[in-house]
Amino acid sequence: MSSSAMETDSTSSELSSSDIAQQTRRHVSDSDDELPQIYLSVIWQGGKLGVAYYDVDAATIHMMLDTPEKNDFLLLKTVKHQIQPSCVITSSKQDDKFITVLQTLAQDSYDNENSEENLRFSNGFIQLLPSLEFNQDVCKRRLLAIDLPSIPEHYTETERTIHVSSLVPFDNVNMVRATGALLKFLEKNRIGVELEDAEVRVPIIALKVFSLGDLMIVDENTFSALQIFNRETHPSVYKSGSCGNSGAKEGLSLYGVMNRCRSAIGSRLLRLWFMRPLKNSQILKQRHSAITFFLNPRNAEVIASMQSCLKNIKNIPGILSRMRQAKASMGDWQALYKTAFNAVYIADLARGHSRDVYIFKIICDTFTEELNQIASLINKIVDFEESAAQNRFIVKPNIDPELDERKRTYNGLPDFMTKVARAELDCLDDINECNVIYLPQLGYLLAIPFDNITDVETSSIPGLSFIFSSNKMHHFKSEATKELDILLGDTQCEITDHETNIMHRVQDLILQLSPVLINVMDYAAELDCLLSLADCAKELNYVCPQFTDSTGVKVIGGRHPLQELCCSPFVANDWNSGADASKVKILTGPNASGKSIYLKQVATIVYMAHIGSFVPAESAVIGPIDRIFTRIRTSESVSVGLSTYMIDLTQVSSSLQSATGNSLVILDEFGKGTEMVDGIALLAACIRHWIAKRENCPHLLVSTHFHGIIHQHLLPDSQLVSYQTMETIQEGNELVFLYGLIDGYAACSYAGHVAAQAGLPDEIILRGREVSKMLRENKPINRVANETYENQYKRCSTIVEKFLELDLEKDDIHKFLREVVLPTSKDLL
Repeated sequence: MSSSAMETDSTSSELSSSDIAQQTRRHVSDSDDELPQIYLSVIWQGGKLGVAYYDVDAATIHMMLDTPEKNDFLLLKTVKHQIQPSCVITSSKQDDKFITVLQTLAQDSYDNENSEENLRFSNGFIQLLPSLEFNQDVCKRRLLAIDLPSIPEHYTETERTIHVSSLVPFDNVNMVRATGALLKFLEKNRIGVELEDAEVRVPIIALKVFSLGDLMIVDENTFSALQIFNRETHPSVYKSGSCGNSGAKEGLSLYGVMNRCRSAIGSRLLRLWFMRPLKNSQILKQRHSAITFFLNPRNAEVIASMQSCLKNIKNIPGILSRMRQAKASMGDWQALYKTAFNAVYIADLARGHSRDVYIFKIICDTFTEELNQIASLINKIVDFEESAAQNRFIVKPNIDPELDERKRTYNGLPDFMTKVARAELDCLDDINECNVIYLPQLGYLLAIPFDNITDVETSSIPGLSFIFSSNKMHHFKSEATKELDILLGDTQCEITDHETNIMHRVQDLILQLSPVLINVMDYAAELDCLLSLADCAKELNYVCPQFTDSTGVKVIGGRHPLQELCCSPFVANDWNSGADASKVKILTGPNASGKSIYLKQVATIVYMAHIGSFVPAESAVIGPIDRIFTRIRTSESVSVGLSTYMIDLTQVSSSLQSATGNSLVILDEFGKGTEMVDGIALLAACIRHWIAKRENCPHLLVSTHFHGIIHQHLLPDSQLVSYQTMETIQEGNELVFLYGLIDGYAACSYAGHVAAQAGLPDEIILRGREVSKMLRENKPINRVANETYENQYKRCSTIVEKFLELDLEKDDIHKFLREVVLPTSKDLL
């Protein structure tokens, strides 16, 4: 039996290596630090944009309904930023403007050295397909032929058409064209299955429709300026250059601080929430209501139990995809069982509170008896303990009588084979030891050690047929072993095949119920996000913002969510805009007095309210905000071909053209990149442009050191405009920042005080104040005169006078140079 055991161990080792490879790939795809691989297909025709994208990790195609798009392609830019594709697919006959915009978006992402997509767009970002691939009829046929787990194989063509039509709104022509071309691209390039056999198709678990209609638009500049995300490369030079950003991690950012999710799917969904802030107040109020429930101390036990369950909710699409390819490992089966079991437990916990929280009601309606069926089926059939030991699918006893009988026969083989070996030994002369073993493909064999027989005798033993020699053993076939082959056959392989057939039947049933499992993952991830936001609100003392239909926004005691973690104490400030308050705030004050932090604080609080989070403030009433514009941070790059000031101008230009009465515009020291007169003129012109819009004037916050705007009355007297400054106290030459916002404006920039704090020499600061005073008083700037300069001037004048007194024909020039010029030059040096 030793050889049999050795053969079994060898097979297990091979399976283990394969499983390890699968587990490694799954671990990489489930990592929160690695960004998903996404392929985006877009088409623009008839003034409408069609969008579809494929998420490799989730094996899901997402489709966006046809949406009107103008020549500025604002929607396309939003789609690209929020989806963050690895590759964009479009038609070769697409409009030149459209292609140019795609190329610009690719270049912008590649040039941004702090961008999450730094490695993605370096090669092959845009793929142009022949226009035939976007033909409507061809694309529709591809969609109708799609193979989904939810479509049973016995469906007729009519039933299949009805089922797919329930998933895809075919009246959205551009969306259908984009999706069909995407399917063709995936199959042609074998995305995700590059190393698999040719018959293995690209896995597609589900089709989903999404919309950007309720989204508040936030561009890349704003995300960067507000530090919503901050990817940091690995300190190791080897990992920092690895493909796919697998060596990157989230640094100090709003997302990094607020991500308290227990599962990887929750972290990914929360990132999606951060990238897609909403305008839909109904959805936001539902999220706020759920967070309020989770913050109630009476519900702490329920919340703790749910968080414990959420740790075991795994990436279902990846598991289903491997099941469709018959490559699911025992780790996948165990993960699927844990997911189903814990989801059932979450549903039981949610039923008692389904009236209080919207997500609980959805969970109770979604986590139906089908989920219980999956959990109980796996638990009833799969023997996880034995499966882990043998590293393959093992069925529990009392499930299949035929299988149980074969296992009993196989388990009794050792004793039976020992009896057969003894009988064979009695019939053999001059043989002291023999074994009966089983080898796959060869059957049962009689093994005799080398010590009992010589090579010459291997072919002359009566009743035995020599097969081969190995490991100091000769192997023979005898009449008894031939009878064993007929009587028992390949028992082990038969058991394995029988259990594999059972596994395939269970897999088919699970794949038919795959929509339920995908919904379980989606709603569990949403629950995880809400619990994460609740944890953050509880720990950092955030409050629930109130949404209103009026145009006013009022924040009392607002704080910056990141700055307050880095310094203590943090001085809170109010913000009141619109309704009865002015919508245009001009903020002046010294450097380092907190102006930029205040501007970012206001924008971040508004942003947090629109992802459904509580906000860092004493109270907040938020009116409708459709977009946030910022001119805070300049993203410079030599490959852009634009100067620093030109980049600033493009950011402001976007807000001038697109800002509405419900937009928030933040300008931090715009105009400082050019000559002061030109900069102050442009800044004043921009503000006057917005003031002239009256009720359509956006919520505008401007910080500036151009005090001439105020002193020279460059802005009109209007109720829309108010002036504020950061409070300071000056005692002698010392300036103390109080970081509190008050009405009024600063008399000067206090540049000298700030320079002194930075450690500049006193003589430089003193000279700077003198020059500044002369400029303000329109006086000429006197040259610096000191004793050293006067002495040098006198010595040089002496040399010149003595040189002019020389008689070049009579006097010795060398003597003059030696006695007059040389000593004086040494002193000067």
